[in-house]
Amino acid sequence: MIAFILGLLDILTGISIALFEFGAVPGRIIFSLSFYLIIKAIVFFGDFMSIVDGIIGLYMMLMLIINIEIVSWLFVVYLVLKGISSLF
Repeated sequence: MIAFILGLLDILTGISIALFEFGAVPGRIIFSLSFYLIIKAIVFFGDFMSIVDGIIGLYMMLMLIINIEIVSWLFVVYLVLKGISSLF
């Protein structure tokens, strides 16, 4: 059940990054979701995917200042695919 919820939150985070690229999501939501990813990376520390989640969380904080579009889209694809794999 927890994997299902975390998968849904990963999908939500990926969609939020994509919508932020178009200016449809405010920065405070991106900032809040970045804390979710960083906390999840700390809780599940030691796994490669957790390290990637932490990197994405840090990037999301920096994304508010400087946004590299190709990196954002790569992280969107990663989070959505990871979230979908968690649902099954």
